[in-house]
Amino acid sequence: MRKFGIKIWSADVLKNPCFFQDCVAAVKEGKFDYIELFALTDSFETTGKLLKREIGNLPVIIHAPHSKFGLDTGNPDSYESNCKKLKDSQDFADMFNSEIIILHAGNGEGNKYLEESIRQFKMINDKRIAVENLPYMCTSTNKNLHGTSPEQIRMLKDETGCKFCLDFSHAVCAANHYKRDVWTDLEAYEKLEPDMYHLCDGLSDEVLDKHLHYGEGNYDLRRLLNNYTSKEAIITMETGHGTPIGIEPWLNDIAYIKKLEEL
Repeated sequence: MRKFGIKIWSADVLKNPCFFQDCVAAVKEGKFDYIELFALTDSFETTGKLLKREIGNLPVIIHAPHSKFGLDTGNPDSYESNCKKLKDSQDFADMFNSEIIILHAGNGEGNKYLEESIRQFKMINDKRIAVENLPYMCTSTNKNLHGTSPEQIRMLKDETGCKFCLDFSHAVCAANHYKRDVWTDLEAYEKLEPDMYHLCDGLSDEVLDKHLHYGEGNYDLRRLLNNYTSKEAIITMETGHGTPIGIEPWLNDIAYIKKLEEL
């Protein structure tokens, strides 16, 4: 049976407590199966004890900071800084016994950046790391990225032994930018046996992902869900952008996607 997760940020326990508590309650009530926790840099010391108390008995997947927050494994000058920024994610993963830490590769388009990410992934040497495929450009930094094709993800996996988080929207956006066939790319990604998935809605002809709630875009969500994930898949509903006000849009999302699921 597929497992669906809701994403929260480590700072939400302090800065958005009503949304945080609603999410925790929804997981405890079985409306969602797990929490994906985005571990902000330098947040373990300030939020670790609170999060341990609130969600210590729940299934948790960790998402590490990415290039917006300065963690860029494609930059050879940033290795020590990257390790420090990743430390909170590893500490949270230790605390929650998380088996997956999602990590973006980083900035830079081309083999030299990909090779640097491979080198740094090897040096980090954490078997919980799952590389996430990326769009061609980061909307926060306006910098081009790598890890944007099945071939590059295969190299990262083969060279480092890392896990893989398939982000459907990133795959669509990258394929559109490079004028590749989306469905051919998705078939190639699926052959890499993803350990988990990110799924939102979006516009099928665009190159920048928008993290739309289900039904707000025109992705063929039924096909993505049923043809490209197994019945045991772990899927984070990475829907919604900006600071959440209430949980209702995500309750609508889980109801929407469950209606499309072919059991």
